[in-house]
Amino acid sequence: MSFTTTYRPLFNLNVYHHYFLDDGNNAFDSSLSLKENQLNKYNFQDFFKIIPSKKTQEIFTANRIIYKILPAGFTIYVKAEETAPNSGTYKPFVNLPQTTVFTFLVYVKDSLFENYSTVNSIPQIPYFFSNKKPDSEGVSFKYIDLETTTLPISNFTISETSFTEISPAFSEKEKLGLFGIISLEMSGDDTLPFDGNPRNILNLSGTIPANPKTFKIQIKNRKTIWNYRNAVNSNLLHSTAPTELPLAKNGIIGYSFDGIERPSATPTQLIFEKDGSGNVIKTISEIYINQ
Repeated sequence: MSFTTTYRPLFNLNVYHHYFLDDGNNAFDSSLSLKENQLNKYNFQDFFKIIPSKKTQEIFTANRIIYKILPAGFTIYVKAEETAPNSGTYKPFVNLPQTTVFTFLVYVKDSLFENYSTVNSIPQIPYFFSNKKPDSEGVSFKYIDLETTTLPISNFTISETSFTEISPAFSEKEKLGLFGIISLEMSGDDTLPFDGNPRNILNLSGTIPANPKTFKIQIKNRKTIWNYRNAVNSNLLHSTAPTELPLAKNGIIGYSFDGIERPSATPTQLIFEKDGSGNVIKTISEIYINQ
């Protein structure tokens, strides 16, 4: 009688940003073929750094768990053994209680992130992506997206009370410049009433699902008003403000006036117009061209 011991994927997490992935005006996830093509030239580490918390790193070491970074996100692998010879059903080699939580810390590493994103690089309270609702959160709490679901990232905010309860688990260094927290429990809440999708990592029996969950964080790209100016004297070259257009690293966003196709805006030259309370009311891209 022999049991197979191997490393099995426990779960995946993908990070998508429309600025890097969209093909001009075409959303990268509007078709499977476009998504696959755009992901071939994508690496989330161009703008994010995601690391396991110190406590989670200790769990990984003690339980023979591997954190593998991939271009689109990461996968967690655990040393596993078959529950019976040739069964094809695996469980962690070192028992993982259902209450075990893995926590990952998300930091922005691109200084231009806020220019092309719809969110700040250091929010007042870090975003919280989890399959387990904090006790202090109400019915409006949103569970982390799966590969097949997409909610606006603004939905993943938590109260200051919740963050105060969560934050003692992290050192002051870990909390510095923190964009978001990914917190995933082996069992998690029963999220079937939430959107019809389970978000447990392990089966109730403690075995590893044949098809591990793929979680997701997805961020929209910023739209701006594109102002074209004469590179010589800075005069505006059009009399009416164009409609807002998205910023995208790849592809072409066609915009023309006076019968001429114009270059696309970039995130490097933005002007934020604010009201008397400091709220942004207009975001303008300044584009200087030669006439």
